[in-house]
Amino acid sequence: MEHFYQNIDGWFSYEWLYKQAVQEAQDGAVFVEIGSWKGRSSAFLTVEALNSGKNISVTCIDTWMGSSEHQEGAECQDETVINGTLYQTFVKNMKPVWGKFHHLRIDSVDAASLFDDNSVDFLMIDAAHETELVIQDIEAWLPKMKKGGMMTGDDCWIGSSPRVAAEKALAKYGVQFPNNHFVAIIK
Repeated sequence: MEHFYQNIDGWFSYEWLYKQAVQEAQDGAVFVEIGSWKGRSSAFLTVEALNSGKNISVTCIDTWMGSSEHQEGAECQDETVINGTLYQTFVKNMKPVWGKFHHLRIDSVDAASLFDDNSVDFLMIDAAHETELVIQDIEAWLPKMKKGGMMTGDDCWIGSSPRVAAEKALAKYGVQFPNNHFVAIIK
């Protein structure tokens, strides 16, 4: 399937990370993306998984209310949002791959309880950006990660809240920070 993510509004600078994760994945792998917004990264990940020929389960998790630093009440003020909701925009943008991925409209920490321990091969955290909220995501999802699984996150420039959170919560995993992302292989 041809990629269509470039036609979706939003930020996404970690194609390399998703490509690497899909390439290294075993058949039957479980991938989770926390923070899917309008679907740009979700579309890329889903197409990569489909094109791999492997049976990779992709789950996108978001409240589709916008992260706290972007919220103004319950509705997004962005002019590219359909009917005032990010969720409707996500649904429209993901139509070409609808039914080829799962999505959960729920808080990321609450969503962790829906996954078995040691069941997730790859996790991208890109939802809230406040240090304590990122730490909560990491701590909620660590038990869900398989040994050897890859936990990653975005927006990790020096001094940023996601980087500080990753440094604190993942220190024992030898967290790395390539290209303003965090990457930790869970032992």
